[in-house]
Amino acid sequence: MKTENWKFKVILFYVVCAIIIGYPFFTIKYFESHTALKITAKYLLLPIIICLLVILPRFYFKKVKPLDKVKRSKTKEKFSDFFSILFMLICSTGIFFGIAFSLIITTNKIFGKSESVIISQPIEKCTENITKNGRLRHYVEFENPKTNEIIVLEVYKKYKVGDVFQKEMKYGAWGILYSTE
Repeated sequence: MKTENWKFKVILFYVVCAIIIGYPFFTIKYFESHTALKITAKYLLLPIIICLLVILPRFYFKKVKPLDKVKRSKTKEKFSDFFSILFMLICSTGIFFGIAFSLIITTNKIFGKSESVIISQPIEKCTENITKNGRLRHYVEFENPKTNEIIVLEVYKKYKVGDVFQKEMKYGAWGILYSTE
């Protein structure tokens, strides 16, 4: 019975993580993903890894290891423990990085005054990508009028190089360009 309760908590944790990670993709139509990725990697990746390096070995030896019923030699057991913790570290880092990325995008929209700006920039580069599910995605690159950096946005129609991308967008709390329309 105790094992079933523990499994339920893990499943609930994954469901909550999936909702947090997916939320901005359903509520914000356009956003600068590259800037959010840079912020997350630069400021949050190392703290996430350090915290997980402290927490995961304790979690593994208190919660996961007692459930292991397979008898191994000492050497194989140490390798098994090491690779289990390493795999947990990689997966957990990915989950918490995704959560941090989504929270940056969400807080960018929710907090702050969200300065409105009308983007009317010529498109410098257009790319198309077909996902593994066969969905065609269009990406455009243009210069950010505020920072003069290149912005890459996923758009819903096909553009050509030189076309003008025109859209009313907002700068959020993190300085990331977004639009909900």
